[in-house]
Amino acid sequence: MRRRPQQSTAAARAGLGLDRTGSGEDLVAPLTLSSVRAYRDIGAVDAGMDMRESYRRYGGGTPALLEEALAGLETPEGGDVPVTRCTSSGQAALLLATVLLASEKRRRIVVVRPCYGGTEGLLTGPMAGLGVEVTLVDLPVGDAVDHGALVSGSLGEDVAAVTTEVITNPLMNVVDVPAVAAAAHAMGAACLVDATLATPLLFQPFAHGADAVFHSLTKHLSGHSDVLGGALLVDPRHPASDWLDAFARLVGCNLSPFDAWMTLRGVRTAGLRVERSSQNAAALAAWFADRDEVAAVHYPGRHGDAEERLAVRLLPLGRGPMLSVELKGGRSSVDAFARALPGVRLAPSLGDVATTISYPALTSHRALSREQREALGITDGLVRISAGIESLDDLRAEFGEALATTRH
Repeated sequence: MRRRPQQSTAAARAGLGLDRTGSGEDLVAPLTLSSVRAYRDIGAVDAGMDMRESYRRYGGGTPALLEEALAGLETPEGGDVPVTRCTSSGQAALLLATVLLASEKRRRIVVVRPCYGGTEGLLTGPMAGLGVEVTLVDLPVGDAVDHGALVSGSLGEDVAAVTTEVITNPLMNVVDVPAVAAAAHAMGAACLVDATLATPLLFQPFAHGADAVFHSLTKHLSGHSDVLGGALLVDPRHPASDWLDAFARLVGCNLSPFDAWMTLRGVRTAGLRVERSSQNAAALAAWFADRDEVAAVHYPGRHGDAEERLAVRLLPLGRGPMLSVELKGGRSSVDAFARALPGVRLAPSLGDVATTISYPALTSHRALSREQREALGITDGLVRISAGIESLDDLRAEFGEALATTRH
């Protein structure tokens, strides 16, 4: 039996051509920009309408190459290849998943928090206006809580799905995805996992009970802040997989061919980037923990012994490029810190090849009141850091220089 290549190898070969005819083939897949195909007669167009290549809203072309690559990365050892559709953003992937999973009898979505603010905003805003009900389940930070039991208390036969992150944004809690998935399945609900912060290079949700997985391709997988995109993957054993293609065509939230082509290029270096930036994040978390200007450090596994054991079990290949630090002095300290950074940029996103910081109170979670944020542990002094691939010595020097300006 042929040995299956490791994730980093598969990523490096994403979208590459292989000459099967002896006449040669482009090593890098060509970019296909046409939005529609022309046909010689009505019989041909009739047959073509069943194909994804006939019209860009149906998929096909460059996005299909990316979907194939992502499906391969998310397929667990010995598992089934998920049905995959790329979308115009991570939010569009969540929208497509919600439309796909909700039904007349199951209109409620359980959201495990902390989570990206846009997830909560989409589900409690536009989707609520269309009849989707939302129940929020908050995971206490630092407590040895049974995540499955906590989620079970909010479930009922009206629940369509439980959506959770693997590593929560912005507090970097590790979620016991297998326990959450088991709780959802016990009530006939789906488990929908946002794996953006982990990427399939560090965690494969389908191997841990997920029924559907979505990503913001804008982040670590593309990796250069020049792509806007998302992806939804569904386990082929779940009934929703039969409808994914039809629903994606109707919703029309497709990824553009150029963004798909750029993402394929980003995926090819993702193995190295995620490995290096994860190493930097781990080292920075330990470094920040020893700084007097820092009140708390949030990093997967740092919220108690129980979470450390969970991180060892679920994230043996690395804990990702993300961390958050809480600065003493609140918002004024954050402002001084950001202004003093000579090379690290302040930006309302993450996942770039270079290190960036973000201020959740005014970006990802600005829709929440201060009281609501603080109830989740998102204080006015919280800074989220997306570690890049730079020299660790340079990063520590820059962060040290900036921290010095926050002293009162």
